[in-house]
Amino acid sequence: MDQSELIEKVAKELGISNTLSQRLLRATLREIRDLLRVGHAVTIPHLGTFDTATYEEHRGYRPASLDFAIFPKRRVPVFRTGTLLREDVYDIESEEGAPT
Repeated sequence: MDQSELIEKVAKELGISNTLSQRLLRATLREIRDLLRVGHAVTIPHLGTFDTATYEEHRGYRPASLDFAIFPKRRVPVFRTGTLLREDVYDIESEEGAPT
């Protein structure tokens, strides 16, 4: 499923236009991005938590130059799934392999 399909499904579910659904999705994603940018975590119950992880400056191997380099301190986005989502996906996978 891509973004346009998600927008259509949400619009149909809520009985709104695709344009409004797209605006809602973009506003939600923009707000999550803005909160992560300033270091706040965003938890959506039953789905998971969007957060950031900070990697300290470190020395590492750079294969392109066949040499070592100093990688700067940086903050990257991370996502941790919620328990319910993890269990639902696990259950779906186990049902697919079950004999009928």
